[in-house]
Amino acid sequence: MDRHRESCFCIELKQLFEEQEKLSFKDFRFVCDMLGYDTIPLIISNQKCPLEAFGRTVNGKFFVTSVFRLEKLDTKHCCATLSLLEPVDMDGCPIEFFCDEIYSLNKTDQCIIVDLSCFCKIEPLSPKLVNRPLPIIEPKC
Repeated sequence: MDRHRESCFCIELKQLFEEQEKLSFKDFRFVCDMLGYDTIPLIISNQKCPLEAFGRTVNGKFFVTSVFRLEKLDTKHCCATLSLLEPVDMDGCPIEFFCDEIYSLNKTDQCIIVDLSCFCKIEPLSPKLVNRPLPIIEPKC
């Protein structure tokens, strides 16, 4: 990958990071009402497939995710620290495969560092998915 494409990818991630910071209302002097969103979940891919990482649930079980939160960005070296977002279904159970129905993305404190020069596609997802409350399902009888 040439330097021009690397810098374009880093520039796009920098824009995403800035928008994510605005969502969290950090460094605002007069606005103190939180919207409840501080994460723009993202999927990054190379030309063949999305990045996947293994994580551990709070119960100690492993999960696989392709969805991350951008924590830090080093545009000089074109690398990033990403935290893993755990995909869960409507019952709050970790999803085995990405192709299952995602209801929510749970934040974790697990991070990876990636060389962004290996990637060429960013797919942002809705901030509303992060830590989305599970529905309360009442018995029908």
